[in-house]
Amino acid sequence: EGSNGGHTSDNGVVRRQITPDPTTAEYDLLEILAEIEGCEIEELPSLYNEVEHVVETLFKTPPSADAQMSISFSYAGYRITIDRNGAVKLVNVKDTM
Repeated sequence: EGSNGGHTSDNGVVRRQITPDPTTAEYDLLEILAEIEGCEIEELPSLYNEVEHVVETLFKTPPSADAQMSISFSYAGYRITIDRNGAVKLVNVKDTM
C-alpha cells in the first residue's frame, strides 16, 4: 500500500511516500487523504476535476533527476507537494482558506 510509513507533525504537516507509478499514484494519494480525513475516497472531491492528470504525468514522463522536479497544488483543504520519487507532503490549509 502506498500510504505506509508516514507521520504527522505537530504543525499539521503530514509526510508520506507513494510509489512513483503513474497507474497508481493518484489513487495512493487519495487513500492518504481519505485516511487523514477519516472518510471514504468517494467522499473526497474529484481529483481529476481539480488537477486532471498532473500527478500521473509527473511519474509517466519523469524529468531528469537533476531537475529535482516536484509539483504543488491545493486540494481538499490541503497544500500538497509531491516529488518525482513519490515523497508526499500535505499541509492542512483549511483554517487559512
